[in-house]
Amino acid sequence: MPALTPRSLHAVLWSLLLMSSVHAEVPPMPVALAVPPSGQLPLSSAQRAGTEYSDLAQYGYIEEEYYLQGIAPAITAAGDTLLQAPYTTRILVRKPADPVRFNGTVVIEPFSWFGERAAGWILTRDYLLRRGYAYVGYTLNINQPSVDPKFVSATPAAEADQIAQYGRIVNFEFMRRFDYARYAPLASYYDPQRFRRGDAPDPFAPQAQGIGAQLALLLKSNSPQGPLSGLSVQRVYVDSWAVTAQVWMDYLDQGRHQQWRLPDGKPLIDAYMTGRMAYGEVGGEVIRVPRQLPADTPFVTVYSQSELMHDVLEGIALPADSDRPRLRYYEVTGMPHLRLADLGTQHTEQVAADIGKGDDPQCRTLSDEPVQLVVSALLDGLDRWVREGAPMPKAPRVPRAGKAVVRDPLTGNMQGGVRPPWVQVPSASYLTDQESGCGLIYDTKVPYNRATLRQRYGSFDHYQQAFEAAKTVSIREGYLLPEDAPGLHPIATPQDF
Repeated sequence: MPALTPRSLHAVLWSLLLMSSVHAEVPPMPVALAVPPSGQLPLSSAQRAGTEYSDLAQYGYIEEEYYLQGIAPAITAAGDTLLQAPYTTRILVRKPADPVRFNGTVVIEPFSWFGERAAGWILTRDYLLRRGYAYVGYTLNINQPSVDPKFVSATPAAEADQIAQYGRIVNFEFMRRFDYARYAPLASYYDPQRFRRGDAPDPFAPQAQGIGAQLALLLKSNSPQGPLSGLSVQRVYVDSWAVTAQVWMDYLDQGRHQQWRLPDGKPLIDAYMTGRMAYGEVGGEVIRVPRQLPADTPFVTVYSQSELMHDVLEGIALPADSDRPRLRYYEVTGMPHLRLADLGTQHTEQVAADIGKGDDPQCRTLSDEPVQLVVSALLDGLDRWVREGAPMPKAPRVPRAGKAVVRDPLTGNMQGGVRPPWVQVPSASYLTDQESGCGLIYDTKVPYNRATLRQRYGSFDHYQQAFEAAKTVSIREGYLLPEDAPGLHPIATPQDF
């Protein structure tokens, strides 16, 4: 028998990984029950005015809310299952009314702790609606414990500040205050003494992994009694942003992708996109790639400037991109951690004027550019990687210089990374709060003054022409969809010149 080359050995191991999934475990099937009307729209509804609003009727979509009920394992941060327990949560479904419009793919997203925010929906909704996806947001929450681990801080004063800022918009209590008739039945298991992450109680719901797997199983089973009855679901993608992205990192790291499968051995989840989360920042172990990375499914993480600065300051190196396994990391320059457009229900954040820094030029102007266009292009690239086998683009990393990033001395902006048109042809320097010291959850920018704009571009017409050329570059690189380009306008205005 001839000796195995490194490439052939890799192929054999790859095949064994795929074959092993055939003997994996099928999760229990949950039940979906329509939520009775309460006289008002559901929490996080796309039909309510606010950051999550979309004209669903224009796209031929309907929105429905269901209770999701089942029995799921309660799993520690270390991956140990302590018990099986019942749960009742809720899912919010958006789907084409006409099955012909459905493209076969469902995007699932756990709502954020804060105001039940659907961050992924906010960042991709126009793309999802025009391309015929179905969307299912779902709640991962607990009853408010006596000491809420979401707000365990280094000092009592810091903890009190967090509770004052966010305590009213987290946990099932927030949902019940919003609409008691709808959300009084919600329940999931939690025990802060038995579930720890690092040196503190685990802030994540212990049943989160099982709930996600069971939801995917329900959707892919195409049951006539399911929430997507009448649609033929072929693929399920995870799109998880901000703090709840940690749940899906745990899911992958602990090997749940390989453990929990469909009855035919195929995966429950066909692609994972996570964003705006520095894994381990909420406590526990700091890793950037799951130790049990799937062999049959892409894993993509999208970093804003804040996340990449976190890793720079902590000295955490990002992994190299690869096609086998399918792994991508994107550091998007000019992308803030949070925008005004990203806030959840009843969610507010302080701006510079609220903390006495309204006159600080580094703090007074929020970075609020249309990063949803970049995220939509990345999701489209992920979809083509799954359906067509076309690998997503590889972007260079933002170069480091010790505990700092390398910035262009002429523009003041980070070098490398994914570079949207507003960074290719800038009218401002985009900062992170770690660098500016503004003390905000938002990132900020320092717009160029008139003299700088004129020196750099000469006139608004020349700036506009350069911006249009930058859009063409972004389309070619895979970070802007052609249909989104007409709606992306220059950031500076004629008045700025």
